[in-house]
Amino acid sequence: MRVTNQMVTSGSLRNMQKSMQRVDQLNNQVTTGKKIAAPSEDPVIAIRALKLRTTVDQLDQFKNKNIKDAMSWLDTTQTSIQNVYDRLQDVYYYCEQGAQDTFQTKDRNTIVQELQELKDAIYREGSTTYAGRYLFSGYKTETNLIFQDEAAKKGLAYEISEDISPEKFETKSVVINEVDDSKLEDIANGTEEFTKPESTTVHTIRLAYDNLDDNKISVFVKNPGDENGQGYNPTIRKIEDRENYYKVQPGEINYIPETGELVFGDTIYNEVRGAETISVKYNKSEFEVGDLRPEMYFNCKQTKTLDDGTTKETEFTMSEEGQQIKYEVNFSQYITVNAQGKDFILHDMGNKIDDLTRSVQAVLDIEDTITKLKGMLESPTYKNDSTKVTRINKMLESADVELAQKRENMQKLFGNNMTNFQNFMEDVSAVQAKVGTTYSKLELIETRVTEQLANFKELKSSNEDVETEEAAINMYQSELVYESALATTSSVIKKTLLDYI
Repeated sequence: MRVTNQMVTSGSLRNMQKSMQRVDQLNNQVTTGKKIAAPSEDPVIAIRALKLRTTVDQLDQFKNKNIKDAMSWLDTTQTSIQNVYDRLQDVYYYCEQGAQDTFQTKDRNTIVQELQELKDAIYREGSTTYAGRYLFSGYKTETNLIFQDEAAKKGLAYEISEDISPEKFETKSVVINEVDDSKLEDIANGTEEFTKPESTTVHTIRLAYDNLDDNKISVFVKNPGDENGQGYNPTIRKIEDRENYYKVQPGEINYIPETGELVFGDTIYNEVRGAETISVKYNKSEFEVGDLRPEMYFNCKQTKTLDDGTTKETEFTMSEEGQQIKYEVNFSQYITVNAQGKDFILHDMGNKIDDLTRSVQAVLDIEDTITKLKGMLESPTYKNDSTKVTRINKMLESADVELAQKRENMQKLFGNNMTNFQNFMEDVSAVQAKVGTTYSKLELIETRVTEQLANFKELKSSNEDVETEEAAINMYQSELVYESALATTSSVIKKTLLDYI
């Protein structure tokens, strides 16, 4: 085969170009620290790089954003739940004292306010937020668990459907025909007839709210094995009819909107106490700041009256499985970060506190009445009139009996609520333990994700990055090859046929 100068020249230039390309490639590796600059240089490395980079980015998202955010959410939740537990414990301590009737009159004047403040403190925990989101409102993270101000409850009315377990029945002693402070002078003067107070036992169920509308209520009882159930229409006892609150016929139910109580006659009580469920539908349009929102706890219909007088109705339905907010904290691994307020901030807590407050206030009121009656006996208006004095003494004697009864009722109520608030604290502790377990699990996941992130970063580096020392040596060698090629090629190309003539 004949080799021409042209062939030698072309081959030399082609080989020099390859050496130059090799030098350029190695120079890029040294300066960039990467094995390739374009996917075409090595498609296998390029494809693996895309997969590994995506995985590293996802793991970084899990570790530094999702897990951190979830931990902060759970931290705030744990603190708030602990606050609820502490306030319940404070109420429990009051119950211990009250069960022993160690409260003096001056103590009773203080405890009413303190109990109410504890109730408000428990409910205020429902307003806890994290990053502008309400923690305990389920999916409605933009909505407070309570009515936080006047604007929040403005124009709102609800038709509430509440299912109550027959276990919520309470049998309690009450005083009827109480000595009425507003009628003392009329009775003393003989213009009003005096009825002696008496004690009776009633069976009651307390609804979630008090100060309810007095226009409509229905009770539906479903017994085991009875698909149809039985409906009842309670008798509404308004504030002005308070003397008859607890006077209920055997086959009737009294509804007291002021206290949110249903008082069952003996016959109906015996019929329904073994029921499967007792469903009550009632209306409430007047709320106080700090009240729990009905839509967070019950199936209900909200009617909102707008500024222009028009109304807007919204139906709310409670989900049986709850409203779990989940964070993805690893590949296909989710963790629930929220606790719902309905699981540990309960209407029953506030209602029990209200019952305690009312029992204390009832004792204070009858003590004031006794003080007033004793003052009347010393008054010139009455002390010289034996008939009036007799009437006053009769009232005073009855008031003393009423005071003893109410003190006994108060003491029993405080004693019974020791168990109730122990149960509340256990329920709160269960939620707290669940949150704590979730946090511990999250810490383990964080450790695992951290290890995965380190491993994949190492794989990514191994796939993409060059060893700097090795790349520098290879580049030096390539430069020597290239310079040798230049020298050799220049020697070959400059010699022509004329050099040999």
